[in-house]
Amino acid sequence: MHDLYLTVRSVTPAQKGWDALLRAGLDCRMLRAPRQTAPKGCGYALALAVRDGAAALRVLDRAGVRVEGVWRRLPEGGFERSGMGL
Repeated sequence: MHDLYLTVRSVTPAQKGWDALLRAGLDCRMLRAPRQTAPKGCGYALALAVRDGAAALRVLDRAGVRVEGVWRRLPEGGFERSGMGL
């Protein structure tokens, strides 16, 4: 399940991050950031399993991808901000 959303500012870091995560063997999807997770109305998200969050943050840091926010998808469909410590 892709219940963790790591948001970035634009498509370029999203593509770079998506590629780095796939090369690291982490299952993820790249998509437009849901409205609730992008207060400025734009951005992209890398969606992955919560269990892969810490590893994903390490991979993205090594790849030079700046994560703007970490969000968890709630069972009822909304989102809540999560800390970088997940």
